[in-house]
Amino acid sequence: MLKILRFLFAIITSSFGLYGMLSDDFRYAPLMLLFMGGTMLVMGLEEYKNNKKVSASCLVGACLFVFYTSFDIMLG
Repeated sequence: MLKILRFLFAIITSSFGLYGMLSDDFRYAPLMLLFMGGTMLVMGLEEYKNNKKVSASCLVGACLFVFYTSFDIMLG
């Protein structure tokens, strides 16, 4: 289940990034960051499940930073 969710979030993130690069329209950048944070969160959960707690903590910390940045851009 986590692999499917990670793959889905990664595809959506890549799609928003590719759209922004090709069209020079960056209004969807906060959504790209939001899905990138979701990808990192799922990766962190997978690492925690595999008893790799240090890398899981780093991924979850990065996820929280990306979520904060995304919401700050959306609301600001």
